[in-house]
Amino acid sequence: MAAEPLILAIESSGEPLSIALARGERLLGFSLLALPRIHDRMAAELIRRLLQDCNLSASQLDAVAVSAGPGSFTSLRIGASLAKGLCMEGQPALVPVPTLEALAEAALPAALMLGAEQILACIPTTDAPDAELFVQRFAVDSAEPAVRSFPEGLQRLRAESLEPSPQTLLCGPAAGRLQGGLRLPLLERLSAEWIAASGLRRFLSGQSVAAEEFLPLYGWEFTPRERH
Repeated sequence: MAAEPLILAIESSGEPLSIALARGERLLGFSLLALPRIHDRMAAELIRRLLQDCNLSASQLDAVAVSAGPGSFTSLRIGASLAKGLCMEGQPALVPVPTLEALAEAALPAALMLGAEQILACIPTTDAPDAELFVQRFAVDSAEPAVRSFPEGLQRLRAESLEPSPQTLLCGPAAGRLQGGLRLPLLERLSAEWIAASGLRRFLSGQSVAAEEFLPLYGWEFTPRERH
């Protein structure tokens, strides 16, 4: 393995789909597919072109980091299939990255700058405007710095049941549906760049899985919890 791992990242929790290529913490390339419902036809081609543009090949990859959900069933399945295909022989390593954790980790620098005490990551469960949200709260540890999930972990809740405090930074595509809290438009999206950064940390700490064992966290596998 090179001193700086070469990471291919796939973000397919929803739309748009994005692909990133990074050498350690340095982003080498990024591709975005904003057209809806064509992930299955274009994702593999995006990866091929991105590697080609960077004069690299799939055989040089140290790891493939892929969004592990929750999110769109179809999109996650396509991302998982691509990652498994690249990693089926055990090299490169397959590194699943929970979608909401990647969002929270990406929001950490802004949370520290704004003095936020919490980060609330949220994405819609479906495309319906009144759909429930997948949400997860994280405490901001300014000493380390790091984010730490609250004990309740991932939840499925309605937007109107959430009341973010003024010290809570919102992130993710559903942030605009919430009242209160702190908002930055840059954080209200999904990005393979964030999957790459989170995937790098997980790869360096040995958090990879066998390709045949990887299964994304599809939306309906979660049971809604009551908010107290």
